[in-house]
Amino acid sequence: MNSVKVELVSDEKASRLELFIRIFWSMIVGFVLGFIGIFAAIALCLEWLHILFTGKRNAALQKFVNCYGVGMTQLKFYCMLSTDERPPIVPEF
Repeated sequence: MNSVKVELVSDEKASRLELFIRIFWSMIVGFVLGFIGIFAAIALCLEWLHILFTGKRNAALQKFVNCYGVGMTQLKFYCMLSTDERPPIVPEF
């Protein structure tokens, strides 16, 4: 198995204020996504039961769980300094 090596070079220096804003914004979005995550877990269980009994996916439940996953991914990229684009407080459903 071959390994992959990635090198990222940033020309811009991050100010302390920007890092403070990034941490504060991540805490706010993380709290909101944590609350939404409870409902996403319930929706995932309901979707599983729907698939089990009907053999088809429920589009609304699937979209809700997918939007939650996208929101968490955007937050993780922002927290790990991989992107400068701030994630929205509430994911766009």
